[in-house]
Amino acid sequence: MKRFAGNLVASVSVMVLIGCQTGGSAAFSARNGVRVNPVNADVFEVIARPNGRKSDFWCGAGSYASQQLGAPDNALVYTVGGAGRGVTMNSPDAAQFSLKPPEQVSGATGRAGNWGPSVGQANSVGRARNSCAPPKNSDTS
Repeated sequence: MKRFAGNLVASVSVMVLIGCQTGGSAAFSARNGVRVNPVNADVFEVIARPNGRKSDFWCGAGSYASQQLGAPDNALVYTVGGAGRGVTMNSPDAAQFSLKPPEQVSGATGRAGNWGPSVGQANSVGRARNSCAPPKNSDTS
């Protein structure tokens, strides 16, 4: 019986590790290195890199909207939560976005951030996506 219990624990442990690896790879990374995670069906969160730029948020939002949500370049992406503590990752600087205006979404923080885009600010998906710049400390050679 002890051997069965040991094998069962080992099997469950392996399945948990596989599940963690699958879940971790579900996060989206924009070409500037910022991560984007879904919050719910309408809201997604862009995680700023250390010493990030405001354009990093827009790059992540536009890239995610285009590549993951299939939004056309002329669709609008809205800020629905300003920069602050992340809800999908332990990060001090995360902003939330949606393809719907703030008043039409639920589950967003709606907070005013101390830097980055303001709640209600919108950009076209194409313009946001084209704001991508390489990470500050990347080798561009």
